[in-house]
Amino acid sequence: MKPRLRFDKVARRLVSDVETAVRDAVPDGTTVIFTVTAPIRLASKTTAALEEHIRALLARPGKRAQLEHTINGNAVRIRVVRAGSNGAAKVIGFVHNPDPGAAEALLDEAQSQL
Repeated sequence: MKPRLRFDKVARRLVSDVETAVRDAVPDGTTVIFTVTAPIRLASKTTAALEEHIRALLARPGKRAQLEHTINGNAVRIRVVRAGSNGAAKVIGFVHNPDPGAAEALLDEAQSQL
């Protein structure tokens, strides 16, 4: 089953705001991939909490870190991975419908493309 991504205004803004907020904190050669289930009801609070969790994961020693959490009713998955090249995106975000296995499939596919 293919994950159903969301491209509504709130979803695009959340991904953009998180990317802008944490991009400079992500070291070269590292990529943060995150997923959030829709619908997003408290976008500003969710964005702030997501940023905080990403920064905490980046502060952990080690090459790979992962987090599963619920923020304001939205299931969130974050994965920090070493990218194959310095030209890879530093932050990749997805907002999807709450389909079983969607988050893991998105994280795995994004990581395989790096």
